[in-house]
Amino acid sequence: MRTATADPLRVTLVAWLEEFRLRTRRLLAPLTDDDLERQHDPIMSPLIWDVGHVANFEELWLLREVGGRRPIDARLDAVYNPFDNPRSVRADLDILRRTEAFEYLDDVRASALSVMRAVAFDPARPLVRDGYVWSMVAQHEAQHQETMLQALDLRGDLPPYEPALGRVVARPRAVDDTERVAIPAGPFDQGTDDTAHAYDNERPTWRVDLGAFAIDRFPVSARRYADFIDRGGYDREEWWSPLGWAWRNETGHRMPQGWSPASRGGWLVRRFGSVFPLDPVEIVEHVSYWEAEAFCASVGGRLPTESEWEKAARWDPAARRSRRYPWGDEAPAADRANLDHRAFGPSTVGAYPLGASAYGVEQMIGDVYEWTASTFSPYPGYATFPYPEYSEVFFGDDYRVLRGASWATGSLVARPTFRNWDYPQRRQIFAGIRVAYDRPA
Repeated sequence: MRTATADPLRVTLVAWLEEFRLRTRRLLAPLTDDDLERQHDPIMSPLIWDVGHVANFEELWLLREVGGRRPIDARLDAVYNPFDNPRSVRADLDILRRTEAFEYLDDVRASALSVMRAVAFDPARPLVRDGYVWSMVAQHEAQHQETMLQALDLRGDLPPYEPALGRVVARPRAVDDTERVAIPAGPFDQGTDDTAHAYDNERPTWRVDLGAFAIDRFPVSARRYADFIDRGGYDREEWWSPLGWAWRNETGHRMPQGWSPASRGGWLVRRFGSVFPLDPVEIVEHVSYWEAEAFCASVGGRLPTESEWEKAARWDPAARRSRRYPWGDEAPAADRANLDHRAFGPSTVGAYPLGASAYGVEQMIGDVYEWTASTFSPYPGYATFPYPEYSEVFFGDDYRVLRGASWATGSLVARPTFRNWDYPQRRQIFAGIRVAYDRPA
């Protein structure tokens, strides 16, 4: 049995766990106790609930499931169970406060590292084989960092948030932000058989045969979306589905979350407590599925299905195989994608040519998640692992799938097989639009 701490896989897993823990601390350190403990919007948790939940999730999987240890405090399971406690009620729970929550994080992590030093990556145990459960826990914390950033960006009363003040984006590149790419008809391999990192809903690989279509080379820019508004986009019922039009009438929304008209024309955007002129070549974010759907109709297109999106992102027609990432099999790097909340916002259209797919479609990983027309359903051959509450309980017509990754997504999570999902009315997620067309241009 190999348990040496110098085992390369063990070293990598510890590095992931420590990296994402450091990011959690950096994100929350500038905030007051009130910032952390108060619920600022009913669709988002108090930030300190997320901290306690991250610790509880790690305890459940790394201490109890892997290490066979007893609960640290059994009552915390009820407090931090997300299915028994929807976001709207979490502020009323007996949650741990700032000092207690971070002490819980530290206690769990110390024990988790102790367990790891003694465990073997038994190939007969899928949970520990290839380090799966440790990757799952690290990805889980990264996903909650993105959720916490959504909550912060949603706040209209947030004072300027220090980590976002040094925002740096890639150098703009002059491009045609309406350019389309033709994707030929034919089969491709969707999904993955990766059992070391991918979630159950991404598996297994299956062959999908698609007709020809076209897709925008770039995500929709702020310029294009502002033009949609100027063309009466929120008043043209013919561009909206019946459900989308009902949402528009109910909410009264007439622009993306965070936008406001500038007094001398153009637009301002509020992001993490700061207000500044919106760059028209920046990728638009914070739009709902209904807004994305209406925009696509306004330019004679539609949202891609998730199969179309993944083919454009991963399929290499010359090699006749799906790539691990749009650009190839190399891990994400800063010159290929805007990830890891380095920029605290989307970059400009065309900023990452090195991240292009085999078809030449750009920025499919990073910047913004992209709405697709697909509802969340299992792939043929799907098997729940390691628990049904991650994917299985959400399958159905209530949710729309988003693909790609946003600027706030951790690189460990950012893969083109990853399937995000949310209600079509949600706008707090860092989501944008890419248009597909039935006929190549």
